[in-house]
Amino acid sequence: MELAFNIAQCVAWAPGLESQQDWELWQSGKKDISNELGLPQLKAIPPMQRRRLSPFAKVTLHCALEASNHFQGDLPCVFSSRHGDLHRTSELIEDVVEGNDLSPTRFGLSVHNAVSGLYSIYTKNHAPISAVSFGDASFLSGLVDAVVKLHAHNLSEILYVYSDLKVPECYAEYVAQDISIGTGILIKAVSKNDHQFSLECLPNDATESQGCQALEFMHFFLGKNMSWESKINQQTWKMKRN
Repeated sequence: MELAFNIAQCVAWAPGLESQQDWELWQSGKKDISNELGLPQLKAIPPMQRRRLSPFAKVTLHCALEASNHFQGDLPCVFSSRHGDLHRTSELIEDVVEGNDLSPTRFGLSVHNAVSGLYSIYTKNHAPISAVSFGDASFLSGLVDAVVKLHAHNLSEILYVYSDLKVPECYAEYVAQDISIGTGILIKAVSKNDHQFSLECLPNDATESQGCQALEFMHFFLGKNMSWESKINQQTWKMKRN
């Protein structure tokens, strides 16, 4: 079954690729992702709140706010991440090993839905928000969840946000595709069967990841190809442009 949807807004962030122009240059092969982790400034968030945000939270909130045009109010959302705020979690694990007291605040901000909660507080959003994780396929799994919610609840729009940062060094050898990236997509309902994109998932025999789905999606979204396939975890994900 194909899921049809429209994209009203799509923004992305990666080290060295922070503007639409940066991503267009990357798409044309004229700019690469940087090795230095520069972070979004998030000037719209008050300094007292901004200082408490982790790098992961800053990237995620940047994508969410930009994709929603800083909308203040009720907007259903799906947030997705493979690893979540693993750097903060790793610090907590180190504290346990060393016998240090754990900070309830740091623990509360380390869980997978922490940043979505911060987003809802900042934007005064009372609409349903969910957090998704599905290994290498977290990007497309989260996108499917968002589009299914759009159809099932007859929504006019839903915000989808995916983000991940490179894992701490101690985990690097276990992660094949380790890229810092964030995307924010404002998804709109189709009207009169007129849609921009469709997505479906089919079983296959592939067992290995073929790349970062979020980065591959940006190649597809910014390019001119009419279709894109991602084979991962014994699944073939197919996205088509109408």
